Amino acid sequence: MFRYLILGLLRNGAPLHGYALVKAYRDRSGVEVRTGNFYRELRRLMGDELISCAQNPRGMDERRTPYAITAIGREVFEEWLNSPQAGRGESFDDEISARALFLGDSEPSAAAAALEHLRVNLWVWGKRLERERAVALNQAAGLPPGSGPTVLPLLLARRLKQAAADIELVEGLSELTDQRLASDSGAARNPPALAMMPPPERAARRRGSAA
Repeated sequence: MFRYLILGLLRNGAPLHGYALVKAYRDRSGVEVRTGNFYRELRRLMGDELISCAQNPRGMDERRTPYAITAIGREVFEEWLNSPQAGRGESFDDEISARALFLGDSEPSAAAAALEHLRVNLWVWGKRLERERAVALNQAAGLPPGSGPTVLPLLLARRLKQAAADIELVEGLSELTDQRLASDSGAARNPPALAMMPPPERAARRRGSAA
């Protein structure tokens, strides 16, 4: 997937060096990415002859190598972009789904602690996404007419929905873990009101109950 992002960034524009590619991706997507990942993929793309080194414009830092997409690279990108298989979900996976597969094998107390970390992090991430989307909407509203649409607010809205879905998954996993804890210790499950609290308050209540 990463290679197609780079090819897409080079698809219609002038040659770009590594840091410019990182910045272009960050500005378009709102996602931070490690520069090392970009440079490793650039080397792979060079080896596959999907990109090539371009001439550095006069006056630019000679230590920075600009890259340009090749004809083969453009063909590969267009084939990926227009693939009739896109969106079928056959290769979809994510970190939380992967963790969910194995939390049932953990001790219930360890699984409960891991899920609480996930819940808090997702809640914080959702709040951050809300702020970033508000900023992106304000910036889009201030663009001059004819400057073209920006997809960043839509991407952030999608991530907000994904965060909400992930929180729902974590809550379901927590219920299963609570059942295991109750079965192991004979203790009552947490009251429903606890699940409705914001994650930081819920974590504090649980710590107080354990003391």
